[in-house]
Amino acid sequence: MANSRLIQWPRAKYWDKAWNPIIGCKPCSPACEHCYAKAMAERFHKSFAPHASANKKPPRKGVVFCGNMTDLFGTWRICGEMAADINATFEWGVSLEAQYLWLTKRIPRMMSAMDYALKNLKLPKCWFVNHYFGFTAEDQAYYDWRSLDFGLYPQSLKGMNIWLSAEPLLGPIDLSGFEGKTNYKRLKWVVVGCESGPKRRPCKIEWIESIVDQCLAAKVPVFVKQLDLNGKCERDITKFPKHLQIRQVPWATTKEGTK
Repeated sequence: MANSRLIQWPRAKYWDKAWNPIIGCKPCSPACEHCYAKAMAERFHKSFAPHASANKKPPRKGVVFCGNMTDLFGTWRICGEMAADINATFEWGVSLEAQYLWLTKRIPRMMSAMDYALKNLKLPKCWFVNHYFGFTAEDQAYYDWRSLDFGLYPQSLKGMNIWLSAEPLLGPIDLSGFEGKTNYKRLKWVVVGCESGPKRRPCKIEWIESIVDQCLAAKVPVFVKQLDLNGKCERDITKFPKHLQIRQVPWATTKEGTK
C-alpha cells in the first residue's frame, strides 16, 4: 500500500514547468537511444547539438524540471557554467515555493558543479532543501556504476536530496546494490516507467513491481509514470494494476499540485 502520508501526484508528468538554459545533448548510454528530446527537436527541424537558449531565468514557483531538453551537466560545459545554473535558482527572488529537479547521467560532473557553487558562489547548503539532484539508471549495470560515483563525494552527500529516474527501464534493478557503497536508503525519491515512442524496447511489469516493492519496504517515495501494457505505453493510472497505481512525490502537495 502507498504511504498514507504522501499525496498522490495527479498526472503522469511529475513537473509543472521546464527550464532549459541549454538545449541539446550527446548520447552516453543505451537509455539515450530513443531520446524523446532529440525526437522533439528533429520533429521541429531544430538542432540537437548542445547550444545556449534565451531561457536564462528559472521559474519561481511550481515543480521545475531543470534541463528536460538536455543534460545540464554534459561534458560540453565547464564547471563554472554548470554552477551558474544552480546559482540562478537562488537569484531573482526565487523562493522556496518552487521545487527544482535536476537529472543527469554524469554524476561526477553534477557533484563537482554543486561543490563549486557552494564554495565559489557562497550558496548556503541549507537552501538546497527544495532541490532534488537525480541520476538516470536503465538497468542494473548502469545503476551500480552511477550510484558508485556518489561515493566520490561523501561530504557533499550530507543533507542532499538524491533521486533516481529508472526511466526508460530496460532491465531489472536491485536497489540494494547502492547499499554499503553510498547507501540506497539515502534516495529521497524514485521514478520508474517504461520507454515511450514507437521504437520502445520491452519493459517487463515484474521489473516495475520489484522497484515499487523495494521502495515501499524502504519507505522511499515511488512514482510509477507509465507501463508497457498490451503493447502500449499506458499513462492512464486507472488502467494500471491496483498495486502499481502509485505516484508519490517527496514534497508537500495539494490535490491540484504543489502548494
